[in-house]
This record gives sequence, structure tokens and C-alpha cells, in this order.
Amino acid sequence: MSIIEAYLGLVTRWRWSFLLALLIGSFVLQAILPNGPVTRLTGFTLFMLIFGGALYAGRTGRGAARAAIALLLLALLLQILNVLGVAALEGPLAALALTIVLGALVATFADLVGNQDATADSLVGAIFGYFVIAAACALLFRQMEGAHPGSFRLPEGGDLDTQMLYFSLITVTTAGYGDITPVTPVAQISAALEAAGGTLYLAILIGRIVGQLAPGLRRTDALPGERPQTGAEGDTRSAPRGPS
Repeated sequence: MSIIEAYLGLVTRWRWSFLLALLIGSFVLQAILPNGPVTRLTGFTLFMLIFGGALYAGRTGRGAARAAIALLLLALLLQILNVLGVAALEGPLAALALTIVLGALVATFADLVGNQDATADSLVGAIFGYFVIAAACALLFRQMEGAHPGSFRLPEGGDLDTQMLYFSLITVTTAGYGDITPVTPVAQISAALEAAGGTLYLAILIGRIVGQLAPGLRRTDALPGERPQTGAEGDTRSAPRGPS
């Protein structure tokens, strides 16, 4: 069995829980590992595995899956050429990476919305999608700052990729510490849209899944000495067991 087959087997078995753990782990590794060619290539390979796994776990057709594989292989080739210094490919690579992340986001949403029965896996998938939004916006902000330096007011001496990921995470959660701020109108509007989108995402999608899970949780929480009581409209209520 190849490494890819083993990885897809883990994705099939654990689905969103496995991908969420990998995504959060990649965030932590990006912050603690020193910036360098090997680190960038390792991080990008992990990035491909995470979002390729999301495309595999989500609802994608055969044609979309083939297109995703082609994009992932092209992105890996560009990253290798960029690390080796063969050509300056930061712009095309960032645009391609953003396309892959957005595709993974669409596949995740399609799976969650298309699944009528909410489960714990659906809830974890929604949390994964929330972090994917942050990752996508981080790539967008990174592209903005690279194309137009000064779009964001940044602390000196930090790694730009890590700073943009940090800014995106605190923006989507509406924490807004103020140590990094958007300066240009495009950057300001983009950050505001991410904050609004993150709030609506929590209220609508995650709220919907939690609302569907709540009745099932209440049924499983019934006391051993209780039995369901059916009302006139078929509602089940817990009633204490009477004397025998």
C-alpha cells in the first residue's frame, strides 16, 4: 500500500477529525519552525495533504477530483522550483494555493449542507471549515501585502506568512488585538468581510448543526428510571415510572 493510499484510508476512517487535527498542527508548526527552504517545502507538502484530503472527503465529482489532483501536483512543482531558486514564482504559487483552499472549502460546505442528518462528524467538519476560511483569507492577505507592500501595518522582524495567518485568525474570530491593522481600503474591506463572514458562519451553519444535534443529545440523556411518554401529536416526553 502506498503512502497516499494509507493517508486516504485515514481520511476515510476519521474524516474531518483527522483533517482538523492536521490543520491546527500545521498552524502550530508554521509558528515554531524556523523559516527556510526545507520548512517551506515541508509546510507546503502538509498543506497539500490537508486540502487534498478535504477535497477527497467532501462531495466532489470524478472530474473535479482529477482537476484537484492536477492543481495539487502543479502547486508542488511550482513550490519545488521556487525553493530551489529556479524562478520567482511567489505570485502564481499564492494564487494557485488560494484556488486549492477555496476548492477544499467548497467541497467541505457541499458535504455539510448536503448531509441532512447532523452528526458529531458534521460538527467537526463545520469547525474545520471555519479554520479553512481563516487559511484562505490568510493567503489572500499575503497576496495583497506581497503585491502592494504597506497594505497592512505589521510588527517588524516577523515572518510574513505567520503574521498574515495570525491576523486572519484573530479577524475571523473578531478578537482584533490591533497589533496588525489593515491600511489600504481594499485590505480594510477584506478584513471586515472576513469578520462578518466568520460571525455569520458560526450563527448559521454551526448553529444549524448544533440545533439538529440537540434533540438527539436530550434523548440519550434520559434517566434510566424514565420512559418516553407519547403525546397527542406524537411528541415523546420523559415521565417517571409509576408504582408496579
